[in-house]
Amino acid sequence: MGSHLCEALRDAGASVRALVRAGNPKNLRAQDGIFPVKGDVLDFDSLLEASSKVDVVYHLGAITLIPETRSMMANTFSTNSVGTLNLLMAALRNNVSRFIYVSTCHVYGEQASFPIRETAAPKPIDIYSASKLAGEHLCTSFVKMFDLDVVITRAFNHFGPRQRTEFLIPSIITKLIGGTCELGDPEPTRDFSYVDDIVSGYLAVAELGRTGEIYQFCSGVERTVRDIATEIVRIGKFNADLKWHPGARKVDLPRSYGTYEKAKAELGWRPKTTFEEGISRTIEWYKKRTLGGS
Repeated sequence: MGSHLCEALRDAGASVRALVRAGNPKNLRAQDGIFPVKGDVLDFDSLLEASSKVDVVYHLGAITLIPETRSMMANTFSTNSVGTLNLLMAALRNNVSRFIYVSTCHVYGEQASFPIRETAAPKPIDIYSASKLAGEHLCTSFVKMFDLDVVITRAFNHFGPRQRTEFLIPSIITKLIGGTCELGDPEPTRDFSYVDDIVSGYLAVAELGRTGEIYQFCSGVERTVRDIATEIVRIGKFNADLKWHPGARKVDLPRSYGTYEKAKAELGWRPKTTFEEGISRTIEWYKKRTLGGS
């Protein structure tokens, strides 16, 4: 997501400073208009330097892969929560004009009413959602205490090229390319959008979002994991059987899908890429990466 956002900002005419951790980022390189800088959300000095003379901060830095968050809970909370506090303090010190906090639909947890709206009470179910919600509370406190211009986003699930293969859709695609596909529970539902649409939401919220408000971005379409996998098989014309293992993940959300009514009304945003078109593009990218080619 971060690399796609950087490219979209660059294409819109912005000069982009991209904070990356030590090592060579796989999805981002120095290019015209994009300048990677080394740092870490737990290293305040690096954040202070990176956010100097910056107009808008987009805060995407977090540990997000669910198995990883659950195996390293203390590190997850420090990165996602204390890291957010550090970046807020750096933005405040540098008089940043606007701070966009990229939260997640996972903060809603298990809900009884659908589609989920921004007004739904958060009910975190694990360390990831709890740590991201803590980050939200830190953001709203900075709005109240210091008048920092912060806007919060909660995107639902998204997919596209460059996503780590541990996530659902690239996991299914790469397994199918390999000829076999074993998956967990087929019944949970999710709301998936193509990465370009979520990026356009982040751009819109920076321009038009109201301080202290929350905006969610989604497709508004509920699909089961089984439906998603079956569609990938059909669109990609894969010749492989799907094998299911219900109960593979002990703590999981049975249903998750939202509405983008607020984003449409206040930001003029709506998703433009169909699920089929997005899946086709994503399959093509992973096939090139896995089977060779540019």
